[in-house]
Amino acid sequence: MEAIRTRRSIRSFKNDEISDEDAVKMLEAARLAPSAGNKQPWTFIYIKDPQVIRMIKNCSPGFYADATAAIVMGIKKEDEKRGTLDVCFAAENILLAAHALGIGGCPIVSFNSDAVREIINAPKDWQAILVVSLGYPDKVPSPPLKKKLSDIAYLDFFGRKWERLDVA
Repeated sequence: MEAIRTRRSIRSFKNDEISDEDAVKMLEAARLAPSAGNKQPWTFIYIKDPQVIRMIKNCSPGFYADATAAIVMGIKKEDEKRGTLDVCFAAENILLAAHALGIGGCPIVSFNSDAVREIINAPKDWQAILVVSLGYPDKVPSPPLKKKLSDIAYLDFFGRKWERLDVA
C-alpha cells in the first residue's frame, strides 16, 4: 500500500541513464501483469536511444518531460477490445516496479499512434496503446487530492453508503 500511496506521475527527470538491469526488471513486472484469458496480447518496446525518444516526443503532445527512457506498449489491432485493458494492467506494474527502483514514470496517452508505430518500425497491424516515460525523478509532485472512498464506493447496491469505508 505504501508504494501505491507514494507513487506519482513524474514529469521532470534527471539526466541519469537507467541501467539495463532495472529496465529488464520493469519489463518483467509488465510481463507478470494479469491478462484476460491469459492471452498476453501485448508487446513492449523499451526505448533508450535519445534520438528515438525525441522523435516519439515530437508526435506526443502529452510527453512533456525529458525522459531518459520510454516504453511503448501496444497490441495487434485485432486484439484491441481485450488487449487495451491488459496493457493498462502491465503499465501499472511497470510504474510500481519503477517506483520501487527509485525510477519515476508517467503514462502517456496523448500521442499519434501511427507516427509512433512508424518510428519504432512496428508492423501495420500493430498499434501503440500507451507510452510510459521513465527516468530518475528531478522533482516529485505533491500528492493530488483524492475523493473520499465513501464518495465512490458503495455496498451491495449503487448509492448504498457503506459507513465503515472511511475508518482506515
